[in-house]
Amino acid sequence: MAEDSTTSGMIAARGLGATHQHLQDSPANPSRDMALGAVTFLRGLEGAWQARWRIGATDPLIPAPILGTALPANPAPEPMRASFVNELSRELRQAMQDTRTALQSDDPDAALILRLDDLWLDVDADGRRGPSESLTALAGFPSASEGATIRFDHADIAWLRAYTHLIEAMATLTLAFDPQPALQRTIDLQAEISRQFAEPPGQMARAPNMHMQARAFGPTADRLAVVIQTLRQQPDPDLIADTDAQLRQMISENRLFWDRVRQEQDNDREWIPNDAQQAALGFTLPQGTGPAWLAVLDAAQDMLDGRQLIPFWRLAPGHGVDLSLWIKDPQPVDLVGWVQGSAALPYMRQGLTLGGDVFENVTQMFGARTGMYMVLLN
Repeated sequence: MAEDSTTSGMIAARGLGATHQHLQDSPANPSRDMALGAVTFLRGLEGAWQARWRIGATDPLIPAPILGTALPANPAPEPMRASFVNELSRELRQAMQDTRTALQSDDPDAALILRLDDLWLDVDADGRRGPSESLTALAGFPSASEGATIRFDHADIAWLRAYTHLIEAMATLTLAFDPQPALQRTIDLQAEISRQFAEPPGQMARAPNMHMQARAFGPTADRLAVVIQTLRQQPDPDLIADTDAQLRQMISENRLFWDRVRQEQDNDREWIPNDAQQAALGFTLPQGTGPAWLAVLDAAQDMLDGRQLIPFWRLAPGHGVDLSLWIKDPQPVDLVGWVQGSAALPYMRQGLTLGGDVFENVTQMFGARTGMYMVLLN
C-alpha cells in the first residue's frame, strides 16, 4: 500500500510553505497527492490566520472555523482595510479548490501518516515555530491528543473534500453579501474619532467623558454594525447559487466518508472511527455516531431542497420557512424583520417542518462537547 510517512517530519522541520513546494516538485503518486492535498488545506488555514494576525484580529471573531480561533497577539498590527474580508474569502476559496484538485486521484490504497506534534502554522509569518503556533493549540484538540499519530486513509479523503466545500461555502456566502462597504464606513468612523481625540477639547466640551465606555464597547458595536449593514445589502444571486452547490457537495462527500468508514475493518490510528475502531486522538465517539450524523445531513439537504421547512416561532404548527425559496430569489436580510417575522412572509408556507428530534439526538449523544464534535464531523 502507498503510504507517506515523511511529510510529517518535513512540516516539523521546514514548515508548510517549504513542504508544499517540495511536494509540488515531486512526482505524482497516490501518497504524494494525498499529502499535497492535506498540506494545501493547512496552508489555506495558515494564510487565513496570517491575514488576521497582520491586522491584529487575534481574538475569536465568530464561533466558526478559522474566524473562531484565538491567535497569538500582534504587538504592531497593520491598519484594517475595507477589502480585507473579501480578500480573505477569495484566498480561502482558491485554497479549497486547490486542495480538491490535489485530491482528485482518490486512490483507495493511499495513506498519509501525520504526527500531531509535527504540525504547526506560521501565524506570524516569521519562519519560526512559536509556542502558540502548533495545530493542536490553534484547533483546540483535546489534551489526550498530545503525541498522537494519525493514519489518514481513503475515507479521510472524502472527509477533507467535504470540509473544503464547507469552508468554500462560508467564503462564497460572505462574498455574496460583500462586507466591504460596511467595513469602509466603520473605518471612516474610527478615523474621525481618532482625529477628534488628537485635538484639544474645545470650549463646548461640557458633556460627560465616555471615552472608557467607548473603548470597552466600541469594537463590539463596530462588529455588529458591519454584520447588520452587510446583511442589508442585495446578495449576488450567482454566488448564493454557488454557496448552495458547495453545501450540497459537502453533504455528498460527507455521506461518502461515512459509507467508507462503515466498511473499514482495520483499527490503525484512526482519524474518525466507526463503532468498532478507536480514535487516535484519544476521544471516544458514542456508538451510532455515523447514523446519527447521516440523519443530520439528510435534514440539511431537506432544508436546502425545501422538503422540510424551518420552524418559526410565530407560525402555527405545520407551517414554516422554505429556505429553497430564498436561495432561488435571494433578498437582503433584515434582521429585525426576520426576528419579528414580517421579512419571512415571502418564504412562509404550509408543509412538513423540521423536527427537533434529529438535533436532540446528537446533543444527547455528545453532551457538553456537542460543538466540538460538530466541528470535527463537519
